[in-house]
Amino acid sequence: VKAIKENDTTRPVSTIYGHVPPSDIIAALSDVDVWGLNVYTGTSFGDLFEQWASLSTKPFFLGEYGSDAFNGIDGLVDETMQAGYVDALTKEINANASVNGSGVCAGGMVFEFNDEWWKFSGGSPWEHDTGSSWENGAYSDPGMHEEWWGLVDIDRTPREAYEAYKSIQAPTP
Repeated sequence: VKAIKENDTTRPVSTIYGHVPPSDIIAALSDVDVWGLNVYTGTSFGDLFEQWASLSTKPFFLGEYGSDAFNGIDGLVDETMQAGYVDALTKEINANASVNGSGVCAGGMVFEFNDEWWKFSGGSPWEHDTGSSWENGAYSDPGMHEEWWGLVDIDRTPREAYEAYKSIQAPTP
């Protein structure tokens, strides 16, 4: 961060952290201007916004949030489930948006735009693998299916989550 600022004082410096960094990390990176947090906590961010406000006065954004579209419990694509997560989380971001004075969040990026068929370890880049890559108990299906996170599928066909996201009004001042 210091090297960047020594070479360019005109642009803010950002970093991404997985969830909320502890106070010693925030202190060690005190020259960071804007923090990005990748947060996967199910249908709600819980006390994330309050947590951040208690740790820092700097702005933050959600670098990644969302849900996959594959329901491994039932073994099927569940676009309604994914749309529910994206809708609830995006509305929560908007309710805590710094732009409208109601919060500390500068915005967020849904993870992700389109499916990635290459992500399942040991899978094929030519098949939409349904194996779970990691576990997260905050979701109704704790198996996270890395290849199924897109708002659109591999052919760029919009999913229900895309339509839900598109229909949410951005916060305004």
